[in-house]
Amino acid sequence: MARRKEFDPEAALDAAMRLFWRNGYEATSTSDLVDGLGIARASLYGTFGSKRGLYLAALDRFLSGGAGPSPADILASRESALDAVRDLLETSAATPDPGTPQGCFAVNATVEHGDSDPEIARRLEGNRSRLETALHGALLRARAQGELAPGVDPKSAATMLASLNSGLKVLSCAGEGQRDRITTTVDAVMSMLTSPAAATTG
Repeated sequence: MARRKEFDPEAALDAAMRLFWRNGYEATSTSDLVDGLGIARASLYGTFGSKRGLYLAALDRFLSGGAGPSPADILASRESALDAVRDLLETSAATPDPGTPQGCFAVNATVEHGDSDPEIARRLEGNRSRLETALHGALLRARAQGELAPGVDPKSAATMLASLNSGLKVLSCAGEGQRDRITTTVDAVMSMLTSPAAATTG
């Protein structure tokens, strides 16, 4: 009979996700993982294969919604498409709950790895593509609702908003002193996206 594992792999993966999110890949040692996950080194390697294998699994967990509602969920949660876009931007720039690392694991991974690791880069590019697709859909819905300003191209605007979303996550790491700058940025971009008629009736 196979031995039962000494730990909960899902709980361990969640703890690893937060460690890598907070410290990055290089700055998180195997000893940090053993201590932070509360498991034996043999159990870590037996389950995840290697530190890199655990990092990839943790990144996959984050990208699949392991840290909260996905952007697609947020963008679909409001009757007004542009209100949902604002919600997404404000959520990205919000102060994290206690115990949640600052910023974004995906953004941190992009900064740390760039395109040096094809497997990580593929995951991150897929995540960016999914975000742009969800934003494009929201902006098409905004146009159908009469909310989108004339002349705004939903495809180009989705790419711009995806980049802005990442920038807001970085800016939020600088602390509450950046809150006014974040608010001004979100207000400005939403003003550019909103049709005069919708702004008048909103």
